[in-house]
Amino acid sequence: EWKAGVKIVEILTFRRANRNAGEGRITRNVLGPALTFRVGHNPKNISTADLVEVAGKGSLTQIPVVKETRVESGQFLLLSLLCMLFILVALAVSGTFFCVRQRSHLHMKEKLASLGTDTSTDATATYQELCRQRMAIRTSERVERPETLRHHSRLNSVSSQFSDGPAASPSTRSSTSSWCEEPVPSNMDISTGHMILSYMEDHLKNKNRLEREWEALCSYQAEPSTCNVGHVEGNGKKNRPDAVVAYDHSRITLKAENNHGNSDYINASPIMDHDPRNPTYIASQGPLPSTVADFWQMVWESGCVVIVMLTPLSENGVKQCHHYWPDEGSDVYHIYEVNLVSEHIWCDDFLVRSFYLKNLQTNETRTVTQFHYLSWSDRGIPTSARTLLDFRRKVNKCYRGRSCPIIVHCSDGAGRTGTYILIDMVLNKMAKGAKEIDIAATLEHLRDQRAGMVQTKEQFEFALTAVAEEVNAILKALPQ
Repeated sequence: EWKAGVKIVEILTFRRANRNAGEGRITRNVLGPALTFRVGHNPKNISTADLVEVAGKGSLTQIPVVKETRVESGQFLLLSLLCMLFILVALAVSGTFFCVRQRSHLHMKEKLASLGTDTSTDATATYQELCRQRMAIRTSERVERPETLRHHSRLNSVSSQFSDGPAASPSTRSSTSSWCEEPVPSNMDISTGHMILSYMEDHLKNKNRLEREWEALCSYQAEPSTCNVGHVEGNGKKNRPDAVVAYDHSRITLKAENNHGNSDYINASPIMDHDPRNPTYIASQGPLPSTVADFWQMVWESGCVVIVMLTPLSENGVKQCHHYWPDEGSDVYHIYEVNLVSEHIWCDDFLVRSFYLKNLQTNETRTVTQFHYLSWSDRGIPTSARTLLDFRRKVNKCYRGRSCPIIVHCSDGAGRTGTYILIDMVLNKMAKGAKEIDIAATLEHLRDQRAGMVQTKEQFEFALTAVAEEVNAILKALPQ
């Protein structure tokens, strides 16, 4: 068998040599009945494939060809080590970033939780600072993680609803000069404007007249004025302590079948202006922990898309309003899912939040915008009329073209709420071309619908000041 195998190889070599006029190098091995051979380097470049081709023309019909490969074990080991090192570094960086982010979020949540109980700090200032920190963190996350650019564009799209100029960075939008708006064009003519301005200035200068007018307002009694529904068993706990309670004839009625407690009561009042069938506003107390679901039910059933919040969550350690929206992500309140879309700080005095509200029973959705004014204390007045007037312009720019009511609330839904509604209602009448304006009569009209609207003489005087300042600004903007 050995000789036969050698003979075969010699035949193959001879045939190949005749074709190429040369001789190849062949290494032969015999293992049992099998003959193996390997073609090495040779001057004529004879390959194993050449031998197979030659063998096919002779007595051999099948010669398997095995290609020999060599694996460089050193290179493979080096590549494996480099890959493992890269994975470890990536895991370490990701873990560090995650820990820092979680620690920052936990720190903010602890501060938010302590706002209602910490009496050693100014809660309003703390809340404003937390909002600034929150926006700073979100901005840095958008820089570090490009995949969140979609959220960034969504934030800018919300803020662009309230600004005529190009979008700016959060830091520049935080300055007062960057968010101030001019008065909206008005139908008020110059002579009427000057007459109204003179009337307001006379009230402000004549303190005795202002005092007499306020005393007359304090003695005013609305008819009817019963509040029996708000005091029945089960409803009393839905009112804030010593809070104003909605009149029986003028209260928001919820659909009991959709209510988590099968109740139709919420301490809120519809406020009509010129159309007695459709309220222009809803004056509401700030939600309690037990009435948050009722509040969002009212938002949904009234068709509201704008909420005006005029109180910080707490003042001097006293809770003014429950945190009725999710701090991040979404929360479910009975059958209403509320998702925080964006939160934007316009200045030191107020910020704007956008919510995505969904009815889980019908799967219908709606976008709701909340304007939160921070620097107005209970039974007090804002630091300046200008900031509140700019705030009002932002609200009305967002609301423009709507027919649903604006929900306005502070803590009790009367003092700050009544002052804001009084200013807005009077200025809206002027913008529509009203020839005569009686602020005292307008306030009586508000008190016919909810008790305690505008609680102090200072708030009434502030309303006069704000109206006079806005009329003066409108007159300057009118063509002379």
